[in-house]
Amino acid sequence: MDSDSVNLLIIDGYVDEPGCLGVPPYIAPYPRYIYGAALHSERFARITYATIDQLRTESRDMNSQQKDVHSRVLAMKYDWVIMITGVSVPGNYIGGTPIRYSEIQKYASMFTDSFKILCGPATRFGIGEEGGKPSIPVDSLVPVFDLVITGDAEIVISRILSEYYPLTPGMLPKIRELASLLRSDMDSIAGFAILGAQAILQHPNFNDRDGGNLVCEIETFQGCPRYRSGGCSFCIEPEKGQPIHRRIEAIIDEVATLYRHGARHFRLGNQTDFYAYRHGSYDDERYPRPNPEAIRHLLKGIRDRCPDLKTLHIDNVNALNFALYPVEARQITEAIVEYCTAGNVAAIGVESVDPAVIAKNNLKCTPDEILTAIRIINELGAGIGLNGNPCFLPGLNFIMGLPGETKATLDANLAFLQKILGEKLLIRRINLRKLLAPAKKLAQLGVSSRDFNRQLQKNEKLYFTWKNLVRDSFDMPMLRLVFPFGRILHGVFAELHEGNSTLLRQPGTYPILCYVPKLLSLQREYTLIVVDHGFRSITCLEFPCTLKKMTLNELEHIPGIGKKRAASIIAKNPKTQEDWLQIVDRAIYLALKQIQPDLP
Repeated sequence: MDSDSVNLLIIDGYVDEPGCLGVPPYIAPYPRYIYGAALHSERFARITYATIDQLRTESRDMNSQQKDVHSRVLAMKYDWVIMITGVSVPGNYIGGTPIRYSEIQKYASMFTDSFKILCGPATRFGIGEEGGKPSIPVDSLVPVFDLVITGDAEIVISRILSEYYPLTPGMLPKIRELASLLRSDMDSIAGFAILGAQAILQHPNFNDRDGGNLVCEIETFQGCPRYRSGGCSFCIEPEKGQPIHRRIEAIIDEVATLYRHGARHFRLGNQTDFYAYRHGSYDDERYPRPNPEAIRHLLKGIRDRCPDLKTLHIDNVNALNFALYPVEARQITEAIVEYCTAGNVAAIGVESVDPAVIAKNNLKCTPDEILTAIRIINELGAGIGLNGNPCFLPGLNFIMGLPGETKATLDANLAFLQKILGEKLLIRRINLRKLLAPAKKLAQLGVSSRDFNRQLQKNEKLYFTWKNLVRDSFDMPMLRLVFPFGRILHGVFAELHEGNSTLLRQPGTYPILCYVPKLLSLQREYTLIVVDHGFRSITCLEFPCTLKKMTLNELEHIPGIGKKRAASIIAKNPKTQEDWLQIVDRAIYLALKQIQPDLP
């Protein structure tokens, strides 16, 4: 087949793993690598990248009465279709919805004449759709696709395109023998990462004016440093084996290429522990020694090559670094605060502080070791950066439903959080999720899927009550500490409307959700001022602002105002301090002065 007429469609069904996030506004490395491998082959006249949400929208519009709707993706004919999916730690998403198991066959069936490939973490670890339920194996989807890749897709696809192209039906058995191929080393993806950077130009969250709010997830290494002990009982990352690390210059080159294409937001998030990048020897059998020099070189190199980037964040951090190697951990934390942008979060997997649960599930750290990490990160990272966020704070992950858990486990977890609050340590966010593990992982623990589901259902009310306790007694007061009344936030991106309000976030790692009681233009940045707090979000107003020009809805959302006072402000149009004090008391008036500093 002549490459001048061969088209490829890459469908991003999104991934969310312990070590990688690719749900918008994030784009994972996987589709970029695959795009790069396809481009390198020079086999295709056109390569189209599309998200599953774009396909959903186009499919819905084509089936509606809007006959004049133009379909950018579905109207074309494709010779190859590659679908990427894999969610093992499902969450609540604003920017997109990962493809569900039931949808995979539906969308694959739309391309009847195409050579169809399914790839991504789901082919090895199953599709996770809901916390508290085992992931769904993709076995029954095998007949829907010509090839299901269980190895590294960019390597498999590159081999097929170089050795078995053009395809004929007789080649399928040989091609399927390649499906489990893995990278020999990290240099094997270096060229694909560079070429595939241009995939972002087709991402709906990207624009060539200022990069939009697209966050490029960057891989630093593959595998888990705790692979020798088997890692945490529920986690898929140890199954990827011994860590293999990318070269520093290869990562910098990839980020610089994305930057040259217009990307401005980056997260070094595709690894199990950023502090373990290019780690040293296992001087303690529990964990290897960190390498501060390599991490400083990496971060400085990125900033030197990308001087006008807006976001440079990291993700996962293992608290063992601080407990076992405090000097190196402190040096890395200092480099992160120096070279990364504010709003950065170290996602620390606590999972549970119950010693029995820790032992049964081979968890990483004791409560005291986790507290050590929290204290050091606060000491070095709690200062406020240019965008209005603390520079670098911990984020804590807990899992409900681990084998060995009792009601006392949840009580201990809550007491641990109260201790943090009592010490006035700052935590950016608490992630509470129910266990989701492949059936194979449960079997290794001696737990059947049936017993696991029965136990979770039995404890459902307990989890509900406990989560509400955490949100009420910890999250609310913590948000008031991290984002106090009057804090000004810059570069907040308007993502969607909800009723007569707008939801906004700053691009980055675990950004706070900002609620503005007003319809703002979407897909642009705003400066906001914090006026109130929820459990998981904050209420903000545009800044600078003029109180007398606000709508009734906006005024009502300022604490202490309410409907009557809001109506009085609009009706009486106060001009002097005395006028204002006839409507509100002095404490509220002083608060209003923070919102509008030039108030009389």
